[in-house]
Amino acid sequence: MIRIVLLAVLCGAACGSPSTQPATQQGLPAATTHTTPAAPADTLRVLFIGNSYTYVNALPWLTQRLAAAQAKPMTVAMITPGGATLERHWNDGPARRMIEQESWTHVVLQEQSLRPIQDREKLFTYARLFDAAIKQAGATTVFYLTWARENRPETQAALTDAFLDLAEELDAAVAPVGMAWQDARREAPDLALYSRDGSHPGPTGTYLAACVFYATLFDQSPEGLSRVRFSTRFGTPQEGEPEEIEPLSEAEAAFLQRIAGEAVARVGPMPAGR
Repeated sequence: MIRIVLLAVLCGAACGSPSTQPATQQGLPAATTHTTPAAPADTLRVLFIGNSYTYVNALPWLTQRLAAAQAKPMTVAMITPGGATLERHWNDGPARRMIEQESWTHVVLQEQSLRPIQDREKLFTYARLFDAAIKQAGATTVFYLTWARENRPETQAALTDAFLDLAEELDAAVAPVGMAWQDARREAPDLALYSRDGSHPGPTGTYLAACVFYATLFDQSPEGLSRVRFSTRFGTPQEGEPEEIEPLSEAEAAFLQRIAGEAVARVGPMPAGR
């Protein structure tokens, strides 16, 4: 059973804070909601809060597709204005309201890609606020540990340390995508994980991220998952299904699945009782 709710995917990383007006009044298509009959009780309901690192190539949707192929019920939603920080999400309000008003099993928090390096204190401040709200709502916090820019691989250590420290402090989960990217780049430096800007993920990079989220959320190895990949038009509101492109080769998929599983195994399972 597949359901995706697209709550907000606005323009590119240079955009400012979104208006409180409806999206149609900003010259953007209105957000869409696709519904299905009530999901089984064991369905994971995952809200992704972030920016273009989440919506490019529809990471939540791809994760859902991989899970569906394994007969694992999952629904997803995302609130992802371009360039948004957790500070902006907290102050703007829609993300907080979605946490409070809907019944989620997990809420994924993706910080702006440079914030953990340039202003660790603000990352921690707003991560703590969101984590308290998520736990109050009965859900599990999952930190999206992102990757270093292609031309700044040395910054991965700061990203990794920040999110692992947060997860330990708050007894939260972490999806170690950046750690997996680092491992993949070390073993296969020619693998095209990045888009042409050297920052956002290409379809292969999004596939690796989806494998990490699958392993994190379901506590199961991603080995043997589907090899399907998808692409979306960059920097525009993503509505409907992304475009399916040529699947990964068996060797490429097996490599990325192994890398993802090993990274998740290193950080350990979800916090006990969450």
